[in-house]
Amino acid sequence: MKLALIGLLMLVTLSQTQKDLGTIELIIQETSSDDGVIQILIFDKDQGWPESLDKAWKMVTIPIKNGIAKKTIPDVPSGKYAITVFHDHDQDGKIRKNKIGYPVDSFGFSNNPSLLFGVPSFDKCSQKVSSGSTTRFEIDLR
Repeated sequence: MKLALIGLLMLVTLSQTQKDLGTIELIIQETSSDDGVIQILIFDKDQGWPESLDKAWKMVTIPIKNGIAKKTIPDVPSGKYAITVFHDHDQDGKIRKNKIGYPVDSFGFSNNPSLLFGVPSFDKCSQKVSSGSTTRFEIDLR
């Protein structure tokens, strides 16, 4: 009887947790070639935005096919998320920069904000992920 009750409690808890989860659909466009991969950092808070690997909620690598990289990420807790991406031609996991620190590799941010005044804020790039729904992030590389 106790085992049945524990099993029922676990099932209810598990289904409640799954209801609080959403999905992120990533579409990265405007790649210069199918060489290399797209490196992605997903942040759920502004701390560490946009480059800190250890502060990112998730890091994802996506292959490129016909100039587009696509990935669906399930089981995302509800909240705000911002994404930064770059085209990693040599697949070393690091964005190449010139002598003054500007990226040589193509890069982009969620919501495709203007870069006129430098790196956009977490808030400018964030979108809400809601439980039971899919949030689409389409990012154009520059």
